[in-house]
Amino acid sequence: MKYLRYLFILFLVFGCQKTTEKHVAIGTWNRCNKDGSYIEYKITDQYMLILTTNRPNEIIIFGNKILDDKIISYQLKNGTKILTDNDTLVTIKESSKKVVLMSTWGFDKYELNKAEFNFDKIDSTNLEQWKNKALTEFKKRAESVACPDLRIEEEKSQFRL
Repeated sequence: MKYLRYLFILFLVFGCQKTTEKHVAIGTWNRCNKDGSYIEYKITDQYMLILTTNRPNEIIIFGNKILDDKIISYQLKNGTKILTDNDTLVTIKESSKKVVLMSTWGFDKYELNKAEFNFDKIDSTNLEQWKNKALTEFKKRAESVACPDLRIEEEKSQFRL
């Protein structure tokens, strides 16, 4: 009988603890796009920071809310404009080195590779200095990756005017 009482107490103590498992996409990621552009992502439970060679002098930031296996991204006040009020990214594949997210708005898939670096914490007291350092480091990493343009000639000519 004592054994059952101890077992019940253990079950009660460990069974009632709140699990704080974080979303698999929280962290620093990168990827090459088909057009040869390079993108880096810093995803937290509060925001998504994006650096891309398509906009090399800009830091894009969205608000985030994590809900199970989904990331709900939304426009921050005075932040980068998005086409919808928010977008939900659903995890469709995951491993220790990659995660694949799919947008429920445009159904685009984002295959992200775990990055070997991390961004410095945002320094709100020296924001301009932090931004300059982040962009400089990003440009160095982008040059070293040298993403290839994998589009066929017809796709390339569609964007030439």
